[in-house]
Amino acid sequence: MALRKRHGFTLVELLVVIAIIGMLVGLLLPAVQAARESMRRAQCANNLRQIGIALQAYHEACQTFPYGSNYGTSSGYPTWAVLILPQLDQDAVFNAYDPGSAVYDAANQAVANTPMTVFICPSDPQSHAPVLPDRGDSPSPAPGLSGGTTNPASSMGLWYPACMGPTQPDFCFFCSDSTPSPTNWCCQGWNFGSYGGGGYADGNSVGMFGRWPTAFSSAHCTDGLSNTILVGETLPGDYIWNGVFCPNFPVVSTEIPLNTMINDGGLHGTWNPSGGVIWGKSSGFKSLHPQGCNFLLGDGSVHFFSTSIDYRLYNALGTRAGGEGAGPPP
Repeated sequence: MALRKRHGFTLVELLVVIAIIGMLVGLLLPAVQAARESMRRAQCANNLRQIGIALQAYHEACQTFPYGSNYGTSSGYPTWAVLILPQLDQDAVFNAYDPGSAVYDAANQAVANTPMTVFICPSDPQSHAPVLPDRGDSPSPAPGLSGGTTNPASSMGLWYPACMGPTQPDFCFFCSDSTPSPTNWCCQGWNFGSYGGGGYADGNSVGMFGRWPTAFSSAHCTDGLSNTILVGETLPGDYIWNGVFCPNFPVVSTEIPLNTMINDGGLHGTWNPSGGVIWGKSSGFKSLHPQGCNFLLGDGSVHFFSTSIDYRLYNALGTRAGGEGAGPPP
């Protein structure tokens, strides 16, 4: 009986198989990456929903939303994010904080460094190191804070800052009229809504939050809660002083267009070559989700705003009593 010869793969056949496998992997990887980003974006939206529920619970208990920041004071609770920690089931962190001491005191440093998932966007690589360290006065492109007499030396980052609408973030670089005025739809108020100037008094934010211990309730939101931004996404490694326990930048201005990828932290976008701090350009709402960011509105709903959102509509959604009649985003 004749034996059959066994044939293996020829070199050409092997190369063809390898090429096919390579093509399949090339097709599969983008789909896997897209699926992972979809899950990360969904996690961000879920975090914002939790923050929205916490803000509503705080409002129900106190008849007002928390103030944005205690900027200008040396003790007390530093930010709106700290004030809602009990409503986020973070009682241990809240109780460990000493409001009788300044936020930058050693007594509060350990609690300021506590990681909290609800304030982190997983799409940002910085999420793997959520506690932003002291950057000091160095202009080197490294994420971090600059402590001193206002902020802790290091802090848990804040990926979801509150909205102060078109309140001036010290500068109005993107508004065609850079002079703050009540009739200037993209540049109003003064100094992040904190210290007065330019004809404005202290605590002059036109959004639902400002960098000042002035709190607003739903009654102040005459534009309608469903038409008003409460909280949105940002990249805290892009600029300094943005942390859960940092009074400086727990709020963001819509004067800076959505997804403006200029930074002071050196992680994303274009690094400032002069080495100077440019928070008036870098401290806007932004994310690494493709084509936009998640936002929490006053009625508790979460929406994804496209990067191409109309600039005037964007600023209208930031005010609490602008009377624009903009309606919710598409």
